[in-house]
Amino acid sequence: MYSIGVFTNEISLKRILKLDHIIRERSNITYLPYTSPEHLQFLYGENQGKFDGLLFNGSYPYNIIRKFYPQVAECPHAYFDLSPLDYYKTIACLAVQNPELDFSRVYFDRPQVPVDFESVFQREDCPKLGTASIDWPNVEALDWYQPLQEYYKKIWDSGDVDLLVTRFASMGDYFEKNHIRHYYISPSQETMLETYQNLLHQLDTNAIRETAACVAFIDSPQALSESEQQALWDRLQQFNQQAGMPFLTYRLQHRLEVTTNTSTLKELTQQYTSCPLAAFLTEKLPVPVCIGWGSASNVTEAYQNGLRALKQALSTGTTSTYIILEDNVMIGPLSSEHRLICSDVPDKNLMKLSEQVGISPLYLSKILYILQQKGGNTLSSEELAFFLNVTTRSASRILNKLEAGGLAQVEYSRQMNLRGRPAKIYAIQIPQSEAAPKG
Repeated sequence: MYSIGVFTNEISLKRILKLDHIIRERSNITYLPYTSPEHLQFLYGENQGKFDGLLFNGSYPYNIIRKFYPQVAECPHAYFDLSPLDYYKTIACLAVQNPELDFSRVYFDRPQVPVDFESVFQREDCPKLGTASIDWPNVEALDWYQPLQEYYKKIWDSGDVDLLVTRFASMGDYFEKNHIRHYYISPSQETMLETYQNLLHQLDTNAIRETAACVAFIDSPQALSESEQQALWDRLQQFNQQAGMPFLTYRLQHRLEVTTNTSTLKELTQQYTSCPLAAFLTEKLPVPVCIGWGSASNVTEAYQNGLRALKQALSTGTTSTYIILEDNVMIGPLSSEHRLICSDVPDKNLMKLSEQVGISPLYLSKILYILQQKGGNTLSSEELAFFLNVTTRSASRILNKLEAGGLAQVEYSRQMNLRGRPAKIYAIQIPQSEAAPKG
């Protein structure tokens, strides 16, 4: 069964526990109730990596964790949200409990999903919907509270509202303190179960992918003597035995071959970040060792991806490991500050730009990833040289070609030291396709 961690405030925990007997039928559940955003961060930090999937009691706690731990997006996850049916049920409950309630004087937080209020009330302006002047996509979740509280108080003090209907149950103390009449709208059991089922679907899909084939090829950029080839084979067998025999190993004429599955590869490389196998192989060998991992839904494609990854690793001329996944995403070199994630089969857009500026499509793909990771569009030749693992002169030539091709321009110059010319800082503008890999 899957292990699922549930991050929830204490108010939402009471609702979730009503479903406990159902969700435990297919998963092992660990509840992690938090009392504040800071407590939530602490709980996640203490428990990250311990679960197959994560459930959050809403989008707010999920966005807080994503700010401090971006890698949370890589783990199967879901958060409880409101469905249109939840809004309709809330309206019905309010109408029954408060027959005299004028819904034109009732405020609702604006739904994240479309809700057909007009069909219910037969009026466009009923009820009042939230229009808080908060740039939700660009404002961090931790910074929502104060402007949202001020907005709620402004609405209440206007005298135009008799009731606030909100999904922010954690604001209860604030509403009570300011004598704001309020009503909590929360996901129904049906909505929460649907969210849980969606998480299980993610986990089932991942489980299928985890069994995908993986093939690795091991070689050296240098010609090996027979004794060195034998030593490399012996070290591979030692590693396999110490690791519990997770590989099938083959000795080919010019290289070594390893077969396993994606789950083993991810565990071995710590989610595609490091390569202890390469470190082990080179520990007692006087020559560099290159490894190319290929992953795909079938062995044939995994084999081809492995050969492409090995070619990239050998091109470095030193010990390095690259991975190519089934969607042509290349990761590498592992165990290096220069590790990048890009497509090794660029799309038509990058192919066209490559011909336009005279830079390889692979370099263009790597530059896109570098800018994405930086969160900006500026680069110096020193920065580019570091990430591409090339000389500063080579990086300068690449930037000059981008400038000549209209894809970059000098934004400003920076004096790096008392001697020499100022370093140019380039603003890069490479049109990015929708298929560009995400880091």
